Amino acid sequence: MRKIFFMLALVLASTAAMAQSTRIIKGAVVDKNGNPLPGATVEATNGAESTTVDADGTFSLEVSRWLNTATARYAGMRTKTLKVQDGDMVFRLSPKNGKHWFVNVVSGVVTVVEDSKDGYGSKTTYSLGFMGGFLGKNWGGYTKLLWVPDYEAAVPTVTIGATKRVFSFMHAYAGVGYGKVNLDDEYYDESWSEDAMAFDLGAIFRVKNHISANVGISCVTNFDNTNFYFSAGVGYVF
Repeated sequence: MRKIFFMLALVLASTAAMAQSTRIIKGAVVDKNGNPLPGATVEATNGAESTTVDADGTFSLEVSRWLNTATARYAGMRTKTLKVQDGDMVFRLSPKNGKHWFVNVVSGVVTVVEDSKDGYGSKTTYSLGFMGGFLGKNWGGYTKLLWVPDYEAAVPTVTIGATKRVFSFMHAYAGVGYGKVNLDDEYYDESWSEDAMAFDLGAIFRVKNHISANVGISCVTNFDNTNFYFSAGVGYVF
């Protein structure tokens, strides 16, 4: 009888220990619009436990209590990993080959042609602007606006161009457009701007998840005088 009680106690203790070493995670796998993705797989990151998402997009999975992250996979979608939490975990997956729109705030310096007693030279001032567009699997497009507040701020330099994927995290861009070449005359203490063409060259980076960054140079010229914009920016990808 003692052996029976001992074995029963051992079984109960083992069951309690196993219960304490596991936990249930639950939630849903959906696309970026919130539509369920039945058939998706949710698995313990670097673990053996996995499950298939139900028709309504929900899942429930027993995993180790010490598990830190779980991963969701679905054909044609980007894999996503989330930290394990007590409440519902919602995996929002985006298409692998879809377009990714971005908007960046851009700032930098610009050279201004200056006429002084020593002859023509240049000085620097600052520029502000915005850059936006979409990044495709291979090709995309963008528009960039740059202002020089010290010189006719109401007329920005506007460029439109194409983006080309170079690496998974980097897209090169090039474009053309319209701008004002800015000049400064020290003799008469005045500044003015003249119509000009603008040329763009640079790179856009997918820094992390929804964060983007860009660096580049713009040349604004009327073929007599030229301004160079050296700019960088940061923004959001969606």
